[in-house]
Amino acid sequence: MSLTESSAVEVARAASLASRRLATLSNTARNEALTALHAALLKNRDIILQANAKDVEAATHAAASGGLSQSVLKRLDLSRPGKYEDMLKGVLSVRDLDDPGGYKIPPP
Repeated sequence: MSLTESSAVEVARAASLASRRLATLSNTARNEALTALHAALLKNRDIILQANAKDVEAATHAAASGGLSQSVLKRLDLSRPGKYEDMLKGVLSVRDLDDPGGYKIPPP
């Protein structure tokens, strides 16, 4: 499922569903998924940043009209120095955490 043209609500629903699915995976499978996510973020950096620039432009207009706060706009901008690298490091940091005891969220 491509989320590029999806609404924020659709993206949120997809993320919620994905989180439930991930919660039922083994620690090894979750770590493999995070490694694959990291690799995809690295590989598609330019495409992601181009799409993010469009989002930031739209958000800038929304912030100017009072429909969005400046703090949300600032968090959205992945082109800020170090932001993308921090995101990549964050994925690996989560991957490298110890398994929290095998707690699983039951599927809906």
